[in-house]
Amino acid sequence: MKPETMWLLTGIAGTLGVLVCLWCMMNKKNGLYTRLCALKEGFAMPDLQFRYDAEQLYTTLDAVGDEGKRLMMRFWTLDFALIASMFAMMAVVTNNIATIPWLAAVMLWSNILRAAADLLEDVLLLVACAGYPGKKRVIPAKVAGVVTAIKWVAAVVWVAGMFLSLFLRGWAM
Repeated sequence: MKPETMWLLTGIAGTLGVLVCLWCMMNKKNGLYTRLCALKEGFAMPDLQFRYDAEQLYTTLDAVGDEGKRLMMRFWTLDFALIASMFAMMAVVTNNIATIPWLAAVMLWSNILRAAADLLEDVLLLVACAGYPGKKRVIPAKVAGVVTAIKWVAAVVWVAGMFLSLFLRGWAM
């Protein structure tokens, strides 16, 4: 199979994976996030914020109760598929637009760091919440907040690389 075909199939699979995961998470009728928002007005997933601490995580869990905890843990489990799909999609975009080697390397490594941090974040959040409220695992919760910030920084670096690559490609025309 030609490399171009492999990249095309990877892009299609990644895009479809992202769409399916986001539909399961965010659809207006029965998505996990929609159901969480119905449990508490002004609800915000901790890992969708730039940074949070253990106390904010546990305050959120208290606010949404056992049903919310169950939904949040399903959200983070489904996030594993979203991470893999986004990694594939972002790798395809990097391959298609980053023509300068150093910029392609920055985009590739920021994508790898983002995916690794996101995976670690979800594992830490699942561990931190698994025994709650009986067990309050503060260390994984604190580390998850720091890893979340790293994830967002890596994502911003990748997006900046994407826009710079597009600008440079447009400039070269």
